[in-house]
Amino acid sequence: MIDFSAKIVAWLRQRSFFQAAQKTLVMLMPIAVLGSYFQLLFDLVFSPNGLIYNIFGLDKILTDHWWYAGSFVTRGMVQITFGVFGVYAAYFMARYTAQIYHRDSTMAGMAAVLVILFCSYSSSTGRDNRLSFTMGLLQVDGVFIALIVGYCVGQVFHLLDKQYVIVKSENTARIRHRAWISMLPMAVSLMLGIVFGVIIYELQIKTLNSASFNELISRVQTTNNLAEVMLLSVVITLLSWLGIGYPLRSISGTINNAYTAENLTYALHHGNSWNVPYKFLGSSLINSYGMMGGASIVLTIIVVILLRRKNREIETLALFSLLPAAFSSTLGFAIGMPLILNPLFILPELLLPLINMLLAASAISLHILPVCVYPILKGTPGILIPFFGTNGDWVALIFPIILFILDICLLIPVIKIGEKIELRLNLE
Repeated sequence: MIDFSAKIVAWLRQRSFFQAAQKTLVMLMPIAVLGSYFQLLFDLVFSPNGLIYNIFGLDKILTDHWWYAGSFVTRGMVQITFGVFGVYAAYFMARYTAQIYHRDSTMAGMAAVLVILFCSYSSSTGRDNRLSFTMGLLQVDGVFIALIVGYCVGQVFHLLDKQYVIVKSENTARIRHRAWISMLPMAVSLMLGIVFGVIIYELQIKTLNSASFNELISRVQTTNNLAEVMLLSVVITLLSWLGIGYPLRSISGTINNAYTAENLTYALHHGNSWNVPYKFLGSSLINSYGMMGGASIVLTIIVVILLRRKNREIETLALFSLLPAAFSSTLGFAIGMPLILNPLFILPELLLPLINMLLAASAISLHILPVCVYPILKGTPGILIPFFGTNGDWVALIFPIILFILDICLLIPVIKIGEKIELRLNLE
């Protein structure tokens, strides 16, 4: 079974789109890891609702000058890493796609940057004159669109550009010749980008951002139907695997609506959350047990990799990503591994949250586990979210640890399949 699964996943990874996407994400690993650390610092230390900020009372320890300086630096580094991640992704995706077909990868990358920026500009014009670009299209949570743009541009170069032979040293005349040869595919790519941008502008299409998924997010946050919660969690995790992380990020923080307010009011009046009116709210169940703040799958994979110690480079990446992943800043590892658009991890990302939520819902129904109703500070470790969300119930501390150990056991065969795939691809 493992060999058969390895063959299927290896075949998928050899397709041009997955080849280029995996190379792109691995190349962008340093940017993603840096972004994760600065996101961690911003969430924990320089946010008024951050975990460390509140535990240590940093508003009394740090002067305003130092706090604003730290907030400025961390927020700025998050913006230049994750805020414009789509630009980097489009560039390298076009490059690696063009390289597969032996075309001029540098010119393809430049064309992809022009296309993604124009599409971003088109979706912002007429909405907010202060912004030149729609950041939602450029952010890391919308990286899937950037990868599609890069791949399409790479295919245009595949069809229209001439074969490119790499030379060790290029003089000015050769570079000029390269530029002229690539004018046709670059012009066609830009024209296609303009057409797409005009469609976005004229139809006022909501390109990828959190507002695009308002209906989905609202339904997840307010439904108390367990079957619907499970179905919506599959949609959210599938989008996250594709590289569209807005729905998952939206339910990873504190949710305020009439349903959560009623649950919290009941808990405050009765001193516990055992019999709140809405026991299976999607926002609570998915975030607390299914995703554990978005860190469950990532942290589980990191632990399995460190336990097996089969690949030094992957092990080093796991070690670098362990700290931010433990505090729910997971994008560095998700991109560097990569987990996004990796056929190997699609089933674990879909099934493990379902198993976790089903077990948690059963424990809640049997009155073993209280419901998470209390607000959670930013940067709270994912495995501790149920503990704080139930106001310190010890069963809610032990239960996620049991789920975490179960997830590790279920993921070990998946990691073994991944090792067989790497061996097969290296041999080929």
